[in-house]
Amino acid sequence: MNVITLGGRLTKDPELKFGKSGKAYARFTLAINRIGNESADFINCVAFGKVAEFIEEYFKKGRKMFLSGRLQMNQFEQDGKKLTTYIVVTDRVEFGDSLQKKEENIVSEIATTNEEVIDDEFPF
Repeated sequence: MNVITLGGRLTKDPELKFGKSGKAYARFTLAINRIGNESADFINCVAFGKVAEFIEEYFKKGRKMFLSGRLQMNQFEQDGKKLTTYIVVTDRVEFGDSLQKKEENIVSEIATTNEEVIDDEFPF
């Protein structure tokens, strides 16, 4: 089973982009504090479709987010070296902190999707 749940703060504003097929996606990074010390882990994430649009509209740098999704491994060769990267493919997000005035009307709104990722369609 490949299920991951994270809670952290956005390191910068997510940026909505569109793949070759016109499908929306957003890449973002969560800073997640480690328990018991002052260090953090920085986790790269991606969302697609309505979830990506929701994130881009309502989440900004420093905003706390809870998400669930799956961990995806990508392997490729660059300059003769085999490299491996990991990214969390996000299919559900929730607000992790209090909402501002603009968002009071969407308190119960949670974006979800079950869309498949096509590796060669989105440049990671």
